Amino acid sequence: MSNTKTLPFARYLPVGLTLGLGVGLSVLAFALVWRWENQRRDYEFNRYADSVANSLQQRFNDNLEVIPNINDFFIASGKIERAEFRQFVQRPLLKNPNIQYLAWVPVVRVHQRIAYEEAARADKLPNFQISELDASGKIVKARDRPEYWPIYYIEPMKENEKVLGFDLGSHPVLREVLQQARATGKMIVTKQNGLLQENDTQLSLLAIQPVYKNKVSQESTDISESEPSIGDKQLQGFIVGVFRIADIFQEGLIGRSSANFDLYLAEQDKTSSSAPSFLSFYNASTKQVEKSNQLNRSARENQAEGKRTLTVGDSKWILYLLTTEEYRDIQTKHWRSWATLIIGLLWTHIPVTYLLTSIFRQRQIEELAQERARQAEQLRFALEQLSAEQEKSERLLLNILPEAIASRLKQHQAIIADSFPEVTVMFADIVGFTQIASQMEATALVQILNEIFSAFDKLAVQHGLEKIKTIGDAYMVVGGLPQPRPDHAQAIAEMALDMLEEISRFNATHHKSFRIRIGIHTGPVVAGVIGTNKFVYDLWGDTVNIASRMESHGLPNCIQVSKATYELLCDTYDFQERGRIQIKGKGKMSTYLLLGRRLSNYSNSQALPAGKFSQALKEQLFNNNYAPASFFHTPDKLETL
Repeated sequence: MSNTKTLPFARYLPVGLTLGLGVGLSVLAFALVWRWENQRRDYEFNRYADSVANSLQQRFNDNLEVIPNINDFFIASGKIERAEFRQFVQRPLLKNPNIQYLAWVPVVRVHQRIAYEEAARADKLPNFQISELDASGKIVKARDRPEYWPIYYIEPMKENEKVLGFDLGSHPVLREVLQQARATGKMIVTKQNGLLQENDTQLSLLAIQPVYKNKVSQESTDISESEPSIGDKQLQGFIVGVFRIADIFQEGLIGRSSANFDLYLAEQDKTSSSAPSFLSFYNASTKQVEKSNQLNRSARENQAEGKRTLTVGDSKWILYLLTTEEYRDIQTKHWRSWATLIIGLLWTHIPVTYLLTSIFRQRQIEELAQERARQAEQLRFALEQLSAEQEKSERLLLNILPEAIASRLKQHQAIIADSFPEVTVMFADIVGFTQIASQMEATALVQILNEIFSAFDKLAVQHGLEKIKTIGDAYMVVGGLPQPRPDHAQAIAEMALDMLEEISRFNATHHKSFRIRIGIHTGPVVAGVIGTNKFVYDLWGDTVNIASRMESHGLPNCIQVSKATYELLCDTYDFQERGRIQIKGKGKMSTYLLLGRRLSNYSNSQALPAGKFSQALKEQLFNNNYAPASFFHTPDKLETL
């Protein structure tokens, strides 16, 4: 009859599919919205970063645009007087308050020095002279040199009067920048700390534009193709502008949430791939621009970092933007993704709950039907119980006693005892089991014994033998009772060989190394039942003792038989004579090792030589430390175990 009961897995399959699909779609929607929120965060960050970078780029461009305008003014006018220079730069100074000063630096030859100084003094600058810094940092009159690059015009004059007349060529850093501008014909932009303003600690932007007589452009002033002397003749001087970077930052951040980002400005070296040189740092908390020579990343969680490139003249400056705690408070949060997940799980809960309720009601109906069926079966079951208990008692009795003995016991025979003139008794024992048992848990120990002895029980039934008992790890079986049989010795021998094979299979399956000793003897015994509450069918007689000694004096994984058994089996089985050994209470007895069934394809005259059996057994026992090879010397020489 087929089993029509619905399996739990099949019954809950729709619930599982609905739950899995709902959770999967909810998680997928959560991941998509989470990704969108991250993209939104990146978009907002990049938009603000671009806004700040573009604003600062525009501020730099607006300020630096003044320098080319003055250059055009010089080229168009040819020669510019001090008053004209002052008037021309007034408007850009008012428009761009972050300009520290604008200056005109002519090229003055040594023979022109006196004329330039006298012209300046005549122009209401009585103390004008071309000066330089000495080793102590004081302003002193410039020493004689082939040419000078003095600051001749400067606006505004009031804050920068100290710089007037200073020879930029005497300063090694400024001289290098001037020579670079002179050689390339381009406007050079670089950083500069206060030149002579002792109290000016803020970083400034220095722009230098060379001015030529005939409007020599960058293309016509390639230093790789023109002679330096030609360039010297064309060069009139330099327009110099100094701009406060802090003011440019402040102006560029007007109208933007400046508290959301810390800004770092760094200059990238055009001639090498080294790390950028950090110039300044805008602190969002103090809203001040400070000097900085490194990028200080805080330990804020999820701090975003952006990088933008600013083109400042011919230089590439890098703007780093690092988010602050204020930005974290206003940035896009992940509440949409969590809301999507929760809503998806709630919608999944509705059909899952409905399906579970339906299954629960169906189960209640089935249980009620089953209860009614059980009640209908109770009467029939009560009747069958009596029969089953009686049958169980009989099976239990048959498990303890042989069937013939059990039948006699049920007939209330007072004493059951029989003498058998010839039976074969076998004892088997697991080698070293006492030591093994001390290292194992009780459950594991009983489980192993049960598996081994159950296999032995099947072999006893298979060969028609009677199991007598087990004592600890010892196993006792007899052939030839309670029903006599002529082949009792052969049946015992077959079972003994099968027991060795069974132990081998057990070791291979469980990765163990159990070994057994087997002893066999044939002779007369007395068999009977003792006990009144717990029946025991047992054997008595000298045959039992000798069989036990055959086992205890035997070798691991070998079958030792007495001479009486050997004489019954020597024609059909192969033996190895072990010799005479001392048996407790019996003196010396001849013993033999049962090797196996005699091969049918060999005649007696062609039997496998005993020497080969002997040699194989010697090697096996010697390699496994069972016994020294000398045990298999001739019987006359073998005296003890």
